Amino acid sequence: METKHIHFQEGKAINYVRELQKVYGGNIEDNKLLIERGRLRIYAEALPVFNGFELLLLNVDTPETIVLHRTPDNQANIIHLNVIKEGEYLQKFEEESTQMQSGTQNGVFIYDALFPITVEVPANTNLKIIGFKFDLSSKGSLMHDALNSIAQLFNEENGVAYHTMLSQESERLFKDILHYHTLSKHRLALIASRAIESFTILAENLEKLKNEDELHGLHVDDYQRLQSIKMELSTSFEERITIEQLADKHGVSISKLKRDFKTLFNSSISQYHSNAKMDEAYRRLKSGEYSVSEVGYDMGYSNLSKFSEMFKKIKGISPRDVNNLK
Repeated sequence: METKHIHFQEGKAINYVRELQKVYGGNIEDNKLLIERGRLRIYAEALPVFNGFELLLLNVDTPETIVLHRTPDNQANIIHLNVIKEGEYLQKFEEESTQMQSGTQNGVFIYDALFPITVEVPANTNLKIIGFKFDLSSKGSLMHDALNSIAQLFNEENGVAYHTMLSQESERLFKDILHYHTLSKHRLALIASRAIESFTILAENLEKLKNEDELHGLHVDDYQRLQSIKMELSTSFEERITIEQLADKHGVSISKLKRDFKTLFNSSISQYHSNAKMDEAYRRLKSGEYSVSEVGYDMGYSNLSKFSEMFKKIKGISPRDVNNLK
């Protein structure tokens, strides 16, 4: 099955609709694009709510893989907030992939679009996204307080992104938006009212999480640091690696390192390193070129029973049984 590549420069919501039209054809009417072709269905709509604040509704049901290449707009005051209401996709930056999925801690993504991101929507996926695009300088509007809450998340440095989860209240409001867009009457007014309400509540929750130190942003430097650490954990098997050593080597606090690693990889550092070791141990044992004791010692274990215990815990079988698998 063919993979479609679509290139976007971050910007106004209508730009995304137009780029989809370039690839798939069809006609844009009232800022809406509808493609129905065999098993492929794409609905995209740009909705200006008021000056400096707009909504993007995207519903993709695709039998083929779609890769979206999103390039920076270099406008630090323009923020993009995407809510995955249904479905999932892989989001890539600096060769690092993050699983974005509705109903999870990665169900909401907010960033300043100052670094490139690639989104891979797998084949046979039904994806529904509600996107907000807004200008933080529009502080004279009725959204003044909500925009102020968001602005606090981006006042440290440029190139930052946050992942979080929707609250139950926000889930209900976003469900309403998806329902209202199917109506023939009053749809724009109803969508706009829910968009303002849902965004305000989401901004309030983000500010609360930030104040409670429960919302953690990843800057461009963080992504690069974490990628380097992940590579180190994936290739260093003999020596014991501690969080203290990694933090000192990479010039970051222990608490930040643990928090950022968990945010990006959904795993603790020790868990990730143990899994990497057992993956390598399995590969070596499966090759038939190494004995269990050789592999155990190579993975840094002086006690082979501890190695066997960890291997069975992660892989579900004893290391001595690997060669018996067909």
